[in-house]
Amino acid sequence: MGGISDSDPEATFGYFANALNAYRLAYLHIIEPHVKGVETLDERQAPIASSTLRKIYKGVIMSAGGFDRAGAEAILQRGDADLVAFGRFFTSNPDLPERLRRNLTRTAYERAAFWGGDEHHYIDFPPRPDTQ
Repeated sequence: MGGISDSDPEATFGYFANALNAYRLAYLHIIEPHVKGVETLDERQAPIASSTLRKIYKGVIMSAGGFDRAGAEAILQRGDADLVAFGRFFTSNPDLPERLRRNLTRTAYERAAFWGGDEHHYIDFPPRPDTQ
């Protein structure tokens, strides 16, 4: 995020995750590496950061980074994360939890509206009629 990189991310982030075990954090929020800032690098990339850090960090792990319903269910079933965060699709789907629950399609988000611009595409996407 923000241009961060490392020649040995497993060692670096593993070290920090282990150090965080000494604190009673509510959760450790991990962004999977297939998302870099505002762009998706590889949608097929499996969530590897959560599974790596799960072996080290003893607390609650929240994983984020381009999850869909199936991917979220899979990472939770594997136990690599305790929670899954959704960000981008909340901007265009005010009813996202219901859409995920009922396995409905999602409205595409407007990336140009992220982090600036005007008031358009923040809260003006209507809910789908079939989720009301």
